[in-house]
Amino acid sequence: MAFVSGSSTAFGLFDADADFVRDADRVVRYVSTKLGGGLPGSQNDPNDLHVQVELSSTDVYTQFEAATIEYGSIINAYQAKSSLAAFLGSATGTLGGAEERFPRASVEWARRQAQVYGEEAYVGGDHNQFSGSINIKTGVQDYDLKDTNVFVPSTGSLPSGSIPRMIMRRVFHFSPLGAFRFFGTTSAINYLNGQFNFQSFTPETIFYLLPIWEDVLRGMQFKASNTVRRSNFSFELHNNVLKLYPTPLNDNTLYFTYNIVEGPLDATDTQSFGVSNISNIPFGNIKYGGINSIGRQWIWKMALAMSKEVLGIIRRKMKTIPIPGGADLQLDGDDMVSDGRADQEALQTELRGLLEEMTYDRLAAKEAEQAESLVRVLSQAPLKIYVG
Repeated sequence: MAFVSGSSTAFGLFDADADFVRDADRVVRYVSTKLGGGLPGSQNDPNDLHVQVELSSTDVYTQFEAATIEYGSIINAYQAKSSLAAFLGSATGTLGGAEERFPRASVEWARRQAQVYGEEAYVGGDHNQFSGSINIKTGVQDYDLKDTNVFVPSTGSLPSGSIPRMIMRRVFHFSPLGAFRFFGTTSAINYLNGQFNFQSFTPETIFYLLPIWEDVLRGMQFKASNTVRRSNFSFELHNNVLKLYPTPLNDNTLYFTYNIVEGPLDATDTQSFGVSNISNIPFGNIKYGGINSIGRQWIWKMALAMSKEVLGIIRRKMKTIPIPGGADLQLDGDDMVSDGRADQEALQTELRGLLEEMTYDRLAAKEAEQAESLVRVLSQAPLKIYVG
């Protein structure tokens, strides 16, 4: 029988592909011939395909589809291996459409990985920062934050009434006025800056063309001076118990900022959804019509190997067939199963070995090697002598 879209294959993944439909009957002829059968055609319809082995055309169509799926799966796996970092965190979509496109270089994954380190330097981060305050008492050095009225948000994963472990970021025991001290504490320009937007000059200012980073560094110097040189206070936080140094000499209110210890996954972070691993990278089945002759030859050989295994399984159900004359016909089912599986493994190994040399990192390494080789070759070429 001839290939019929919608009923000849198990999944019908390529039934709408004209190239797949056209090659399906050819693969039946190819497989039948390789397995020792023939295709004379039936008496009722000379164009009807009939496999003269213990396989129906539908069996071969199914193996042809399975071989195409196997080829696409291996290709997609190595494409994911090359470019997974570029896809991490991106939308999964319908898990299809990206299998035949070249991914752009992306630093989003590296940026998200680096956010946690930026948080330690107060230049970003991916955890919410909270503020709180406690009333400090004269002569009291230790303050258990679990027993105070500090606002601690619920993470949703803690038992009711429990307090998460805190990471203290800053304790405000000084006035953070580095920006206003930029031009000195007594200059009237500090007030004019805020009231009239005079920014950073006075009528007597002489302007020079200086880089902006110099102003930024100068402002940072004032901040560092306040926090290092002028600060005689420090703190430690152990098991949510805040210890102040030195012991407070008067009653006051202490303000601070903090984070709460969270796991690697935050259910409230809507930006964390998307591609997380190879299982949901948006790679669909590769279209058979877009596969070149190299890939199609592999698929045909794989379809033959799979069909050989199926034929062997059929034949070994009955290892001998009695025939007239007392002799029994011995079937080679076990050998065909073994050969079919060995052929499949060899084809998979060959394809994976080829793709292993073609991942993006290996291609980049080869380009670097070629560039170094070219430099060595050119270094041996004589240089022209220029006379000026």
